[in-house]
Amino acid sequence: MNPLQTIKQILSSDVLVEVPTDQMRLDDNLREGYGIDSLGFVELRVRCEESFGIEIPDEAFAVEELSTLGDVLALVERLSGADHSPATA
Repeated sequence: MNPLQTIKQILSSDVLVEVPTDQMRLDDNLREGYGIDSLGFVELRVRCEESFGIEIPDEAFAVEELSTLGDVLALVERLSGADHSPATA
């Protein structure tokens, strides 16, 4: 599973976002579009760290820095050194 699909799965199964994964887009707003609250952001962070074997520093996971699905993908790819294209959004 590529990073984008993994993040979508985390949002669906762990954060309990009700938007179907096949309808999630990179520019979707996490708060307004998916209804993620502060606890949801914590769960997203923990699950991304576990799934990708990375440590996300507090300043990198500031809510104002991560407003969209694409922002989360870019952060995960940067921290994991991945070079995946988000073209499959």
